[in-house]
Amino acid sequence: MKLIKTNAIALTAAVLLTACGAGDKKENAEKVRNVMTVLPLNRQESVVKNFSGVVKENSTVSVSFRTPGQIMRILVKEGAHVRKGQLLATLDTKDYQLQVDAAQTQYDQLKNEVERLRKLHEANSLSGNDFEKATSGLEQLRIKLQNAKNQLSYTQLTSPVDGTVQKVNFDPSEMVSAGMPVMDILDIRNMEVEVNIPDDVYRLLFNTTEAYCIAAGERYNLHKKSVLAKADANQLFTVKYSIDGHLSAGVNVDVFIEMGGDVAVSGLSIPAHAVFEDGGKTYVWVVEENNIVKRHAITTNSVDSEGMAVVESGITATDRVVKAGVKALHEGDKVKIVTQKNTNVGDLL
Repeated sequence: MKLIKTNAIALTAAVLLTACGAGDKKENAEKVRNVMTVLPLNRQESVVKNFSGVVKENSTVSVSFRTPGQIMRILVKEGAHVRKGQLLATLDTKDYQLQVDAAQTQYDQLKNEVERLRKLHEANSLSGNDFEKATSGLEQLRIKLQNAKNQLSYTQLTSPVDGTVQKVNFDPSEMVSAGMPVMDILDIRNMEVEVNIPDDVYRLLFNTTEAYCIAAGERYNLHKKSVLAKADANQLFTVKYSIDGHLSAGVNVDVFIEMGGDVAVSGLSIPAHAVFEDGGKTYVWVVEENNIVKRHAITTNSVDSEGMAVVESGITATDRVVKAGVKALHEGDKVKIVTQKNTNVGDLL
């Protein structure tokens, strides 16, 4: 009798446990979780390569007088900013002015004489040959006078470019010869950015769609000017860009080269927090028919600056990807799609 009673108790306990288990399974099966979903966005994004660059002057110009003489004044100092046409230095003009005055006197005298001979020639009192000799002599004096005036003008040295005076080589009262560099001016009309790039970027440089640099938090657009076809000792190729705007020579900048064409990254983008890993693989939850979730293995490329993951494969643009409630889901769960509230700042839920 005691054995029968014990078996009856065990049987009753098993029935109760089975009933409880069935109830739990039924409860789990009927539980519906709230989720938020998003449709993947099609994208075609260029790959941006980042390098260090340096701002350099377009050229350095050595300025000199076109005639010899004694320097009277130096009007600028090293480091001064100058404009094109600005007066930089002058020579002593006394001797050159005397040459102009003498040539002017000779010219004026012969000009009056030629006017008198012209009247005689018109009256047939002077042969054509004599009149031509007089006019030829007047033309020679005109050229002599103009040359003297040119030499006088050459005693003033002006800047050929907008730039900065890098070096002054003489002081007032010193003698200089024609063509001797008096000062060096850094040409700032077209500053350029020089950057060294590796071979893999050099071979794809024709695919670049845009380039820019960042200096002191400001962005400046760059335009490709030249590319050296030979690598240096470090196996780097030098590229020079003109720059929209002005930066001082020698400034280091961050250069960004945007690669287009076949180098561009294409795919779908979804919020990065919709992606999770399991067993070394990457997944997302997709809401399928009857609001049942199923995980899809995906391949990602990168995460952009806006926190969007670039997906190369595993989902389509029509898949409803769960972006909120990811961690609480299991394969086959039934879900209810809810809309995002305005209080969900930053799309973090």
